[in-house]
Amino acid sequence: MSFDGFPALPPHVNARLKTFMNGNLPPAHVNMGIRPDLWCKEAEVGRVLFRWPNDGSRDIGGGRVFGGWIAGLSDNIVSMCMSTALEEGEGFTTQDLQVKIFRPVSGPEIEIEAKLVNRSRTTGYVEAEWRLPSGKVAVKVLSWKAIRPAESFAPRD
Repeated sequence: MSFDGFPALPPHVNARLKTFMNGNLPPAHVNMGIRPDLWCKEAEVGRVLFRWPNDGSRDIGGGRVFGGWIAGLSDNIVSMCMSTALEEGEGFTTQDLQVKIFRPVSGPEIEIEAKLVNRSRTTGYVEAEWRLPSGKVAVKVLSWKAIRPAESFAPRD
């Protein structure tokens, strides 16, 4: 799969997303089955839209998706949203992730939209909603991101 970039994103953001969107995913994504390269349908500064094809492989029974997996995918989505709003040379890490499940997540396609609500010099706040095929909100995600110079995330001895 070849990623040509999202038209609404600056070149430095598309360059940052290119590895993920080409399917070169880190081990955590591979092991959890998280596929931004297949599921992220739209991206602009401060917003991403995912459409997740729920095939039942993450269910815990009764057609309900496992809450831990909802949290894992949610962290990826709000993080991708945050990355769209970074300047060159900036990085971030999740400070706090809250996942509120209002109703069972079920149905063949789930729409997940994340939006950057506020960004200061050192903190980003992102919210996301998971919507069922009926349009009802099933999950609300709240996430705070610590923004730092990218070099501060380099491995240390």
